[in-house]
Amino acid sequence: MREILILTRAALVNNFNLHGLHPRNYRTKRARLMLLFFVVIFLSLIPSYVLYIRFVRQVGMSLLMINQERYFIGLFQHMAVFLVFFLGLMYVLSYYYFSRDTDMLIPLPVKGRSIVVSKFLAVLVFEYLVVGVFFIPVLAVNASFAGSGLWYFLRAAYVFLLVPVLPLAIASILVIALMRVTNVKGRKDLIRLAGMFLFLFFVLGGQIFVQNRMMQVPPGEEQAFFAQLFQDSKALIDMLSRVNPLSGWSSQALYVKGAGVLVPLALLGVSNAGAFLLMVLAGEKLYLGGIVGGKESQARKKALTREQMEKAAGKPAKAVLSIFKVDFLTLMKTPIFMFNCVSIVVLVPFLLLAMPVLTGTVSGMEMLQGLLVEHRTLFTFGTAGAHMLLAAMNPTASTAFSREGKCFWITRTIPARPWEQIGGKALSPLLLQVVTVAVVSGGIRFHLPMRATDLALAALLGIAGSLPLILLGLLIDINRPLLSWDNPQRAVKQNMNVLFAMGAGALLTAGIGFAAYRMIRAEVSALLLSGSILFVLLLLAALLYRVLVRRMLTRFATIEE
Repeated sequence: MREILILTRAALVNNFNLHGLHPRNYRTKRARLMLLFFVVIFLSLIPSYVLYIRFVRQVGMSLLMINQERYFIGLFQHMAVFLVFFLGLMYVLSYYYFSRDTDMLIPLPVKGRSIVVSKFLAVLVFEYLVVGVFFIPVLAVNASFAGSGLWYFLRAAYVFLLVPVLPLAIASILVIALMRVTNVKGRKDLIRLAGMFLFLFFVLGGQIFVQNRMMQVPPGEEQAFFAQLFQDSKALIDMLSRVNPLSGWSSQALYVKGAGVLVPLALLGVSNAGAFLLMVLAGEKLYLGGIVGGKESQARKKALTREQMEKAAGKPAKAVLSIFKVDFLTLMKTPIFMFNCVSIVVLVPFLLLAMPVLTGTVSGMEMLQGLLVEHRTLFTFGTAGAHMLLAAMNPTASTAFSREGKCFWITRTIPARPWEQIGGKALSPLLLQVVTVAVVSGGIRFHLPMRATDLALAALLGIAGSLPLILLGLLIDINRPLLSWDNPQRAVKQNMNVLFAMGAGALLTAGIGFAAYRMIRAEVSALLLSGSILFVLLLLAALLYRVLVRRMLTRFATIEE
C-alpha cells in the first residue's frame, strides 16, 4: 500500500505540474503576465458555464413537468459514464504505456500491480475534475427535486465519487488486454490503433443502436406512452436502466426513502469495487507483458544491395518533402498523436454515414433536403464553413512544434529556410483536411441530393479556408511551444495552444460566415460571392505566412527547450 501511495503522489505531482505552482516560478514579469492571462481565460468561461447550469436546470424542470424527474439524474449519469469511458481510452493508452516515467519504473523492484493502481488513481483524479465540472451542477439542481439536506448530500457525494470508477476500470481493462493481445511481431502500432478505432466504433454504434431500440415508441402508441409517463414516475429511468443499470441505481440512491436506499447504494459500491478488482487483476497478469513487448523493435531482415544503397543515399530529398515526411510519419507512428489528430478523419464518416442509420433518423433528412432545395446557396457556403470548423478543431497544426518535444533542436539546426519549414509542417494538416473534406462531401452526397458543383465549390472554399487556419495554428505553436513533456498526451490534449487555435479559428470562421450571410441576404451572385471569399482567404493566408516567416526567424534564435 505504501508503494502505491508513493507512486501515486509522484504521478500526481508530475501530471499536474504541482511544482510549477510554487511562488518562485512567478518572479518574472513574463510569468506573472502568463498567470494573469490564464485567470482572464478562466473568468471568460464563467458566462458559458452559467448558461450550462441554466440548461441543466431547464432540462430538470421539463422532466419534472411530465413527472419524470427521476430520469434527470440517470440521464446525466449515463452521459458522464460515456464521457469518462471515451476520455479514459485515450488517457489510459497514453499514460499507462507511453509516458516516460513508465520506462523509469520498469527496471525498479516495483510490482506491476502497484504501477497499474498508481496510474489508475492518477487518471482517476483527472476524471474527477472533468466529471465535477459536468456533474456537480446536476446534483445541485437535483436537490430541489429529491429533497435537500445532509443525508441527500452524503448520498450525492457517494454517487459522484463512484461515477468515473467503473467506466475508467473497464477502459483500463480493454486497453491492457488490447496491448497484450496485439503484442505480436510486425506493425504493433498499426494493429493497436486499428483495434482501438474498431472497438470505439463498436461501443458507440452498439450503444446508440441498443438505446434507440430500447427508447423507441411503437407507431400509434404515442398517446399511451405519454399517459404512462404521467402515471409512472419511473417509466423513463426503468427504460434507461435496461441499457445502463448504473443510471438506475444512481437515481434510486438519491430518490428512494428509508432503508430501501441501502440496496442501490450497495449495488453501486459492489459493481464499482468489482470492476476495480478486475482491473487490478488484469494489470497484474497482462500489463508488464504489453509494456515490454511494446518497447521491442524489429530490424529489417533483408540486406540492401549496393544499387539500393546508392539510390537511397545518392540524391538528397527536397527540404519541404523531407520535413513533411518526418512530421507525417511521426504523426502516424505515435499512437497518441494519431488518435488525437487523425481520429477526426475516421470519426467524421462514421458520424455522417452510420449515425443516421443507427439512430433511425434517416427520415429526418427530409427536412434537410427541403432546406437544401429552398436555400441552395446558403447550404453550400454553410458546408464550406463546416469544413473550416473541422480544420480549426484539428490540433495537428497547433501542435506541430510541440510534438517534437526534446527533439526540437533538430528542427532548429537543420539547413532549411523558414518557408521550407512552414511548407513541411503545413502539409500534414493540409493533407488531413483534404481527406476530411473528401469524406464529409461523400457523406453529404450519400444522404442529400446536393449537386456535384455545389459540393466541389464548398470543398474548394473549405480547403482554401484551412490555409489561414493552419498557418495560424503554426504561428500560435511557434510562439509558445510545449516542448517539456514526459507524456505525448500532454503535447496535444494538455496543450493550451490547441484551445487558442480553436478559438481563433472559430472566430475567423464566424467572421467570414457572417460576411457571407450578409452578402447572400443582399442577393449577391454566387460567383461574385465565391470569388470574394476565396480572395479574402488567400489574402489572409499570405499575410499570416509573412508574419510566420518573420516570427520563426526570431523564435528559432531565441527559443529554449
